[in-house]
Amino acid sequence: MKLINGAVAPTATEYVIRPFESIRDHEQCQELQGQVWGTSYAVPVNMTVAMERHGGLAIGAFDTASRRLVGFALSFVAPVSFPEARDGLSHYSHMAAVAEAWRGKGVGTALKKAQREIVLSRGINLITWTYDPLEARNASLNVRKLGCICRTYMRNVYGDMSDKMNAGIATDRFEVEWWLDGQRPHLSPASQRAEIEVPVDFQAMKKRDINLAKAWRMRTRLQFEQAFRQGYAVSGFGVGGNRAYYTLTRLSGSTDIMARS
Repeated sequence: MKLINGAVAPTATEYVIRPFESIRDHEQCQELQGQVWGTSYAVPVNMTVAMERHGGLAIGAFDTASRRLVGFALSFVAPVSFPEARDGLSHYSHMAAVAEAWRGKGVGTALKKAQREIVLSRGINLITWTYDPLEARNASLNVRKLGCICRTYMRNVYGDMSDKMNAGIATDRFEVEWWLDGQRPHLSPASQRAEIEVPVDFQAMKKRDINLAKAWRMRTRLQFEQAFRQGYAVSGFGVGGNRAYYTLTRLSGSTDIMARS
């Protein structure tokens, strides 16, 4: 994927990925947030403009026919303590989304690849972000496709949320690390691996039985925290039949990784 005049050359004729160029782009971002999360907005125009103008990144996928925004990713510079991070910096990817009608077309993956290229061009080799570890669709993109690892679990990090994606359940999150240049921490041999199962469709489970969803939250919370305390990191994700699961591998030479809560 190559940057052409500030935009990313499209991998398909249906959409093009480029940085935001106008206030209207930011307004469409706010509108799309409302569609995805079922709220008026989560990050308003004044904040996305401020992020984009002061070291952050606001990129979108635009329908080539209508020029409408169909997906976006927002990130900003943040300090980190990982020794592999150049100059102690990362880009924190605060929010990304794809319109429902455009899911399954590779838009999310293309947005992350564009984000990777731009961040690397700015001399930063790490992007981090949070997501719900029980969301298999997100895990498939973040861990299986992009190759992120995770060694940080945060309990109810955003508190109680009322949007349609998060209402009724604690907002536990993974904070994943996407090492852009291969400098990620070393993992032990495959013999030192474990698996933790998660729901195949957590949103559907919540609609059917919120108590069952809460039980999954509590059980997997304890499993991930224990694994991270023992020096394991999430290194893979798989889906097969009616089963979805993470693969965890011990970090080489590390026994003191602690889950944050």
